[in-house]
Amino acid sequence: MAEPTITCLKCKNEIKLTESLAAPLIESTRRDYEQRLAQKDMDVAGREKSIREREGALSKAKDSLENQVAERLQQERATIAADEVNRPKFGHLPVASATESGQKKRATLSDHPIAIARSCCTYPRFSPENQDQL
Repeated sequence: MAEPTITCLKCKNEIKLTESLAAPLIESTRRDYEQRLAQKDMDVAGREKSIREREGALSKAKDSLENQVAERLQQERATIAADEVNRPKFGHLPVASATESGQKKRATLSDHPIAIARSCCTYPRFSPENQDQL
């Protein structure tokens, strides 16, 4: 196998590259590639750090959002519970009793004032006039 040669730019002579002549070229090329590799490693490390910071920020935002949702849910539950306490009960309506004069009385929603107010136009079947027909 022939030894590698380079051509002089000025005199155009071919110079054989021996180990002693090629060693500085090989070393400079090796340093150049090592620098490039080190730079790429630093770039990758910077990107990874940036990604970790973004993940941390997203995690904090997620936790904050979950806390806000939990607080809002507690507020809504408290509001619903307060509304339930203030809502009129249907417990005061008469209950069916088999002992009164041998007939059962029916408890209907039409006895409630809200139902009476609504039944005037939209629900004629719950009006007090036709209650016996049900």
